Amino acid sequence: MERKLSTVFALDVVGYSKLMADDEARTLSNLKMRRDFIDSLIEEFGGRIFNTAGDSVMAEFGSPVKAVECSVQIQNRSQSLNTKADSRDQMSFRIGINVGDVMVSEDNLFGDAINIAARLEAEANIDGICISQSTFDMVNLKINVSYEDAGELILKNIGRPIRAYHLTKSKGATRGLISSSDTPAVQVDQRERGSIAVMLFKNLSTDEEQGYFCEGFAEDLISALSRYKKLLVISSNASFSYAQKDKTISEIGDELGVKYVLEGKVRKLGQRLRIVTSLSSAENGNTLWSNNYDTNLDEIFDLQDELVQSIVSTIVGNVDRDEVKRLSNAKPERMDAYDLVLKGLEYHRKGSIAGENNKKALELFTRAIELDPQYARAYAWRTCSLANNAEWFPDETPADWMEDAYASLNRSLELDPNDPEAHRIMGAVKLLIEGDMETAIFHHQRAIEICPSDTYHIARYAILLCYLGKFDEGLLEIKRAMRLDPFCSDILFEAQGLCLYCLDKPSDALASFKKMQIDSIAGLFYQALCYQELKDTNNAGAYLNMAISESGMNVERFVSTQLFENDETKRNLTKSLSAIAGSTA
Repeated sequence: MERKLSTVFALDVVGYSKLMADDEARTLSNLKMRRDFIDSLIEEFGGRIFNTAGDSVMAEFGSPVKAVECSVQIQNRSQSLNTKADSRDQMSFRIGINVGDVMVSEDNLFGDAINIAARLEAEANIDGICISQSTFDMVNLKINVSYEDAGELILKNIGRPIRAYHLTKSKGATRGLISSSDTPAVQVDQRERGSIAVMLFKNLSTDEEQGYFCEGFAEDLISALSRYKKLLVISSNASFSYAQKDKTISEIGDELGVKYVLEGKVRKLGQRLRIVTSLSSAENGNTLWSNNYDTNLDEIFDLQDELVQSIVSTIVGNVDRDEVKRLSNAKPERMDAYDLVLKGLEYHRKGSIAGENNKKALELFTRAIELDPQYARAYAWRTCSLANNAEWFPDETPADWMEDAYASLNRSLELDPNDPEAHRIMGAVKLLIEGDMETAIFHHQRAIEICPSDTYHIARYAILLCYLGKFDEGLLEIKRAMRLDPFCSDILFEAQGLCLYCLDKPSDALASFKKMQIDSIAGLFYQALCYQELKDTNNAGAYLNMAISESGMNVERFVSTQLFENDETKRNLTKSLSAIAGSTA
């Protein structure tokens, strides 16, 4: 038989035998209705059903990411239907997913991988999704969901323990997500004169755990370069995604629309470092310069300044050393504190995967502050970790954690008024807690000014502009962010959809929301509004039901989270959503 690697999806109805015993005709009718959207979603996400038996569905996907995305959509839609259905018509599912080697016979699949998927389905929570370690390894940090470790499961008729994970709603930091798409979502037609992509530096150390330094150093380099007005520096979310893609320099240049690509390699042994860098022309792949640096951790910022000066001089002409110093990243007094912050950021980027990552990040940022009480960056990221831990572990979080976080944030800005993350967080605090829109706008603008390549900052700022009624300005900011990150994170599509809806372009807004990998709460509510504007009452009702089911918020509560300064805008939102709710009651 032919063999291949495949993603196997197994779905089953919870308590099907009891449902059939209670009312066969009603159960079969409900199952047919559910299968209509289940089968449609499997096809939409590139899957193929290869086996069905009564209440079960077995399907294969070419991509584990698509299999998980499809599963989330199925469960969300199913739970939404249950909230509106009579108790006798409610139906729940379990889903299991496994990546493994399968045997192919005509249109059917066989093998251990199929059996594992089926057994994982039985281990899933009601309305839940359970995935194997092999699946987890291929999807974590690529999908906006979180995970709970199920441990090593002893599965029936499987000769070895299988490590598994339960999917949960997204918690903690999501900025570490990297696109799994092979090509960007947005086509770039123009290569600006000073456009450059800094790739994720490769770890040449024998210790794989030293990878945190490679990522942190490359991120710092992007931040420093992006402060030069004559350069257009691609977001790390876009350039780092190529670490898992087999693309040439020219192909990367074409897809990101850049003239230059910087690559690097790092070998770190204790405090000693060897860093190899090369700047290439993305148009023809030729190397413009390359250099090897042997240094130590205490001199890493001097090396960073030297690299920045070489890059800027090559691309846009001479640059004064004084200007490099003026625009460089703030330097800590203790380099071991800097190393701890980079380690903390590695765990912070994985903050959406598991709560323990947030605990570790908080521990590392706190230790960095203990070593260097004057290190502003450590205080800013500690604030983030405190908020993430409160989300993951509400029962373990001290009641005064917000006061602690606010004090840490204020200390960060006192020590370094030019820390972009501190300004971004302060903007959120001023907006969401104090309702001070003017000050929130100031802090978001400062964050973008200090670090222009961070598209997360830009997306948040665009949403603020929408709240102020400056919809066209918000759309321009999103356009700029999509230029910096053509792969486009979900928050960019969400912000774009919001701007377009407010500009009375429901079809365009709907197209933006549909590009999101996982529907956000706001995205679901606004999709309902878009369908209502387009006179599609069936979909409007369905999406409002999903929004309410997912969020637990009624119409009034949701509208209160949309901080539009114009009261008329909020009244119109309430009126439209209430009309949808009334028509589906």
